[in-house]
Amino acid sequence: MPVRKLFFTLFGLLSIAAFAVVLWAPLLSSVFPDLDLELIGGAAHLRLYAGGAVVVLLVLRILVQPPKQPSKRDIAWGEFARSVGGEVTLERRSIGPMGWTGGTTVRWTTRDVKVMLTACTDQDRNMDTHFVADVILTQPFQCHAVHESMLTKVLFSTQLWNVALRAVKEREQRAAEGAGIAPGGASMTDRLAFLAQKEILVGDPKMDASYLIKTDTPDRAREFFVDSGVSCALHDLDAICTGWQLSLMWRGAGLHQMTLVVPGAMIDPRALEASRALVEASIRCLADRGMLASASSRAA
Repeated sequence: MPVRKLFFTLFGLLSIAAFAVVLWAPLLSSVFPDLDLELIGGAAHLRLYAGGAVVVLLVLRILVQPPKQPSKRDIAWGEFARSVGGEVTLERRSIGPMGWTGGTTVRWTTRDVKVMLTACTDQDRNMDTHFVADVILTQPFQCHAVHESMLTKVLFSTQLWNVALRAVKEREQRAAEGAGIAPGGASMTDRLAFLAQKEILVGDPKMDASYLIKTDTPDRAREFFVDSGVSCALHDLDAICTGWQLSLMWRGAGLHQMTLVVPGAMIDPRALEASRALVEASIRCLADRGMLASASSRAA
């Protein structure tokens, strides 16, 4: 490896020198008085030879380029994948509503549900870590949970979300009118309407004091969050990570997407394990309480 780095650097320096000759070939005779350019056909031929040398040197530099060293995130996620019996893949990067997604991704399966660990980068190059699982619910409900603080109380206040949903509804109406399509089915405004409602209390004093939870079906959400496995995993994650968000959102025809978002590129093994435990505890809770469709139903 040190030899490859040496040649990689050497070919880079030589290519720069050759490119300089291409640019300033006529000046070489004044810098080096004893150099007779006519012996090689003049400055034009010298430029031609130097240009060819640049191409050859750049090709050689590519051939000896040392392999890229894995990042701290790649190393941490690789170890995490081995611990959960999953696989690491390199996904094609694409732009979505949340920003740029793709790159290093970990996939594994728990209770026949596929779970994905990936990262999302917004336009300001801020990265979030996402744990995502698509589930089909026989008893559908939506929910969103965050750590309760002054900031989250403002961001998830009824007043703010009423304004946001009103803007979304107006945009949907303009889009429908422009396309000449009559409104039908559940719109995004309808699906997100529960975020403009008041948060619920689940009956557990510690959880009610620590988390802000909103849902469109309070009874099912309470049953979900007071589950011992879910509440314990949620407390463990909250003790390690800040700014996390856990959501279960409808995607149509019984399909829901469970997403755990944690700010930053997660490389702490404890945070990765706590996040995995929460996602898997959530899936187990849905399955044990009869809310999760059976494997045969999901396959169909």
